[in-house]
Amino acid sequence: MKKPTLIPNWKQAHRFHTVRLAAFWSVLNGGVLALAKFSDILDPWTFLALNCVGYGLIAVGRVLKQPGLD
Repeated sequence: MKKPTLIPNWKQAHRFHTVRLAAFWSVLNGGVLALAKFSDILDPWTFLALNCVGYGLIAVGRVLKQPGLD
């Protein structure tokens, strides 16, 4: 099995749109999970739909050209 290697510009990863979206989405999910006892505020199906949209945005952000990262 080939050893995994980092991309050449790994030190700029904090500037990648996908990394920013993933970090934001994980914080958002953590906040919602912390407030699980208030499930009457956020319907589980709405939460599922928001997650699908959010992770879809991460996938789209991964294929978009990001200026300054060439």
